[in-house]
Amino acid sequence: MKQRLDKHFLLNRAFVGTLLAIAVPIALQNMISFGVAVMDSVMLGSFGDVAIAAANLGGQPFSILMSFGFGLSSGGSVLIAQYWGKGDIGRIRKVMRISMQLVFLASLGITVVCLLMPEGILRIFTKDEAIVQAGAGYLALVAFSYIPYSLSNNYMMSLRAVEKVKISTAIYGVSFFVNVFFNYAFIFGKFGAPRLEVRGAAVGTIFARCSELVMVLIYMYFRENTVGFRMHDCLKFDREMLPSYTRHSLPVLGNELLWGVGFVATSVIIGRIGSVFVAANSIAGVLNQLVFISVSGVANAAAVLTGKTIGEGSRGRVQKVANTLLLFSVLVGVFNCLLVLVIRPLFLLLYNVTPETYEAAYTIIGVLACLQLVLGIDVTCIVGILRGGGDTRTAFVYDCGALWLVSIPMGILAGLVLHLPVPLVYVCLKLDSPIKAFLSLLRIRSGKWIRNVTVQTSPMPPEEEAQRAAGME
Repeated sequence: MKQRLDKHFLLNRAFVGTLLAIAVPIALQNMISFGVAVMDSVMLGSFGDVAIAAANLGGQPFSILMSFGFGLSSGGSVLIAQYWGKGDIGRIRKVMRISMQLVFLASLGITVVCLLMPEGILRIFTKDEAIVQAGAGYLALVAFSYIPYSLSNNYMMSLRAVEKVKISTAIYGVSFFVNVFFNYAFIFGKFGAPRLEVRGAAVGTIFARCSELVMVLIYMYFRENTVGFRMHDCLKFDREMLPSYTRHSLPVLGNELLWGVGFVATSVIIGRIGSVFVAANSIAGVLNQLVFISVSGVANAAAVLTGKTIGEGSRGRVQKVANTLLLFSVLVGVFNCLLVLVIRPLFLLLYNVTPETYEAAYTIIGVLACLQLVLGIDVTCIVGILRGGGDTRTAFVYDCGALWLVSIPMGILAGLVLHLPVPLVYVCLKLDSPIKAFLSLLRIRSGKWIRNVTVQTSPMPPEEEAQRAAGME
């Protein structure tokens, strides 16, 4: 039995230890982000459905920014992880430079748009004037957090690709307490601060994001010495790496942008159905962040380990790495499904909402629990294995194709044409996940996804490859 497992999986202590060393700190970072979302939601929940919906819809432009930033950062991380396997620090710095420059420009553009037309943006999502006014006030403030968030997040994602993940956990931990303190102060008017309610959540976010950037700069200039990247490096323009970065990052960027716009489109569908669905989806979304903690940890670790293994030249071991990562994703999915079902009734007690919203949220969370059985496979394959393996175009086609050709059309049909019950509309909007999981498994099994995307240097001698492989096993 053990021999059969060893033939297809890497279940030795060295590999599992490396996986956990990357996945656990990333999961802790996501847990901290979840804590922020819970505190925001609970604090605003005391003001009713409108406050919850306003913050949720006012945060939709941030989801586009996150998609843009994650696309640029992930595209760069594909290259960084493989160059890390090669030990090419010089090119890692060049990739980071290009990524930081593009992220800054993107966040600047989105910030300007949000400041110029906050009410117009909110009216895309809802016709409810109370939500529009509250959400516009939130958006006009929270937009100031976009640039510091983008720069610090991009830098920390780049460090993940070189297996430096603990600093991000520490920074997000401090940021959590900053966010909670200022949220409490400005939402409820404590410690001499004005009572701003929904807008107070935006002020807390600004303080938190600025604190993150300050801590990143301190670490960058005084502690980090492996990569040696500094913010003033962004003043240079690099022609050598730009074609390689563009060629392999554009599919990831396009993927994240279309996915982000698709996420916004689903919010538009939900918003057009009514405030009950918006509030229920917002509540379920917070719980989804909780279970996504472990999924994201495995997926991001998968991208690093897959890319590094390919960069080392150990092609023969890559399939075993992928199989092991998939096994972990299945175990995580089963655990998350059971977790959601167990905590659902207790979680809903945190919210002061109408009976209609409670009932809708209860049912939606049940659907969310079932979804976990395939979500772990879906995300680990798309974000982790396929991207880390350099097969970014296939990941793009699967991720966006399932969303735009299935989920969104079915959501429009079910919610805006047939006016089906809220839980059925929610199911239709989530159909993309099982489709992506199935297609991705077929792709990984074929072995066609393994691609070296770095600028080619001299090949690794067979003796060195054998030594690296033996060391990992």
